[in-house]
Amino acid sequence: MLSLEEKEYIKTYAYIPEHLPDYVVSISQSEPFLFDEYIFYFKNSHLIFIGYPLGKIHHKEQTQKILDLIIEQFRPKSVAVIVPFSLMSQEKFLQKSSDFYYQLDLSNFMLNSSLKNSIKRALKEVNTEQNKVITEEHIELIDEFIKIHEIDEYTQFIFKKIPDYVHSSKTAMVFNARDKKGSLSGFSVADYGANNYAFYMFNFPSRKYYVPGVSDLLLYEIVKASIDKGKSYINLGLGINKGIEFFKKKWSGKPFLQYEFCFYKISYKTSILKILKKLFIQ
Repeated sequence: MLSLEEKEYIKTYAYIPEHLPDYVVSISQSEPFLFDEYIFYFKNSHLIFIGYPLGKIHHKEQTQKILDLIIEQFRPKSVAVIVPFSLMSQEKFLQKSSDFYYQLDLSNFMLNSSLKNSIKRALKEVNTEQNKVITEEHIELIDEFIKIHEIDEYTQFIFKKIPDYVHSSKTAMVFNARDKKGSLSGFSVADYGANNYAFYMFNFPSRKYYVPGVSDLLLYEIVKASIDKGKSYINLGLGINKGIEFFKKKWSGKPFLQYEFCFYKISYKTSILKILKKLFIQ
């Protein structure tokens, strides 16, 4: 359980979405904890460890030590880890992936001519609005997105939890684009739960009511709101695939943090320390 002081500390130093307790808790139904600059979540013998320390430089050895201590205390049966450095490829990993977080620096931000044209084109066909409501229209766009794209089960699970996340979070905001008939042409979700960072969480354009440039327009609205709220950066999230990478780079997003994810199970017949030593490149 986080104290008010811990919540404020997290808000001050958060820089990745997984630092936001409202987001992770709404999806995992786990309990958040803060231990020596590291946030982790725990429920029913499952540990989610966020290996990105708040307000400190990343040190692999310290991260391993903290994870070791948490596992010794909580004795989870399964562990999900994200860290900013390379992991050894191990057979014990049930799931593993690599990526980068992308960052948009808002200091002296300016739109290039290509983005200006894209946004201007979209504005001819849609109007934008901001609120905190997820309706059946939004859920239909999420379902449509899942059907069209090849998405793993874990990501699908997160997408289906978006209504719970938006409803429970005090800092998440929904940005909608509607055509002249009022149909939802696309929507994005941003989170403003950190002092210095805004977070570009999700974006779902409609295929049925498709409007060219709608995703650019929605991100532009998020950028404007972020600047108005005094944010210095937007964490644009992970690259995911070449298309999404291109979109984020088009917006001057730059890869600024390595992302390594692994999921594994622990058998306590084996030394925990031995397992941990195998996780990290020596």
